[in-house]
Amino acid sequence: MRFSALLLLFGVLVSPVGDAVAQTVVPQAGEGIWGVLRRSGIEPNNERVAAFKELNAARLADGDQLVAGVSYQLPDIGGASAPTAPVRTATSEGRRYPIFGPDYELVTRRSDRLVGHVYYIVSGHGGPDPGSVGVLDGRSMPEDEIAYDTALRLARRILEEGGTAYMIVRDPDDGIRDLEYLPPDKDEFFYGDVSMSSRYKRRLRQRRDAINALYDKNRSWARSQQVIAVHVDAMGGRHQPQIDVHFAYASDNGRGLGRALQSEIEAQYATHQPGRGYNGRLVKRDLYILNETKPTAVLVELGNIRHRGDQVRLTKPGNRQALADWIAEGLLRQLGVGEASRRSAE
Repeated sequence: MRFSALLLLFGVLVSPVGDAVAQTVVPQAGEGIWGVLRRSGIEPNNERVAAFKELNAARLADGDQLVAGVSYQLPDIGGASAPTAPVRTATSEGRRYPIFGPDYELVTRRSDRLVGHVYYIVSGHGGPDPGSVGVLDGRSMPEDEIAYDTALRLARRILEEGGTAYMIVRDPDDGIRDLEYLPPDKDEFFYGDVSMSSRYKRRLRQRRDAINALYDKNRSWARSQQVIAVHVDAMGGRHQPQIDVHFAYASDNGRGLGRALQSEIEAQYATHQPGRGYNGRLVKRDLYILNETKPTAVLVELGNIRHRGDQVRLTKPGNRQALADWIAEGLLRQLGVGEASRRSAE
């Protein structure tokens, strides 16, 4: 089963009714039914709009107009049985997102600091393309698996701060994994249940199309929209240096986002590893994901998949979590609402 839906924007109110959970939402200014469904994590179509109208007939003005300040019930869209429906349940403690796996699917909101901000998280490669592959102690380390695990952790942190996160590359059965070695597979797909093409350029266009379509849908309400692409670089040549986390951009806005992330990583290293120094770069690169997507975009390189020091560092799940935490803090720093993470990376 594929979990194709977007990660939800926290803003849906939850009220228990017996053993069931009735989900309601209060519309934002100027928002229509299609917009409120989409913001609540339900991809709208004619059938779902009709179900919404039937449930809320007494609350709608003129049969189809939302009224400010009124709480509307969301339709039951069939849960996991619906191929394009969000797969989630809600509890008083938080909301469950199966994409994160059984150990991490329950997400509790910590703050509202990222409310209204939308992030498209793109883990590098996937499907027929594992990316660069390192070998540590005889075991393979595919770039796509490390990038995907870190991207999931980042998306979860964004949700905790009230933001909206879309995982553009998705895996049907690999959530966040607290393993040193992440077994490779080829079953990843793109948001919207889109199978990855075997052709490289076509896969790039598929990523672009998914992000740009979502950007257009969300632009009426989103305070900001940004792309965070996550990779694990492999440097060419015989010498394979260790790489501090660095960033690439293509636009002026991307440079500003990259500078905020770079500053946060530098501050985290200074806090947790004083005296080590930080040599992460911020460079302009002519990359498709940076040039062809409508939102502001930045590419994050977590390290060098071919360098033993980086390999050891990235096998540790606590370090992948720390990197995700630090990137999330960089996003908060950019908005002027950040605070230092207490988690350290070795």
